[in-house]
Amino acid sequence: MKLRKGRKAAFAAAGHISPDYYVQDGVIPRSQLAYVLKEIEALSERSGYRIANVFHAGDGNLHPLVLYDRSVEGALEAVEEVGGEILKLCVKVGGTISGEHGIGTDKRCYMPNLFSTADLDTMQWVRDCFNPKGLANPGKIFPTPRTCGEAARAKVELQQQVEGVELF
Repeated sequence: MKLRKGRKAAFAAAGHISPDYYVQDGVIPRSQLAYVLKEIEALSERSGYRIANVFHAGDGNLHPLVLYDRSVEGALEAVEEVGGEILKLCVKVGGTISGEHGIGTDKRCYMPNLFSTADLDTMQWVRDCFNPKGLANPGKIFPTPRTCGEAARAKVELQQQVEGVELF
């Protein structure tokens, strides 16, 4: 019971050692835990950002907290990049980019690291069958465009598309 309480308090504890944190959610094979934690430590050293590792190792879910100060210009963008490197590491060792919290706008650009173009096109086709007007969570899950660098432009284009859709 004390271990569970300790894990539940980890996020609040991070607030005592850093003004802000960026949390990531990835999954790895349990056999890769030691390797991945060493790689995250190396990433922390390279990036200059401390990373607190919170996880439930029994099912391979990782929730690294990249500690930073949002008042420092460019810090959020930098820690988002660190978070992306963690997701790529998860895929590299045979894991995935989400275990519990799904794929939203911040992770969709990492989908091509996990799935082929044909896979993504097929998933989008199925989604479109059930959501022909694109009203259910527009812009989430599938990378449009397929790279992270183009995300800002895609957001503007998506907003323009959503504004042009009649709801009823």
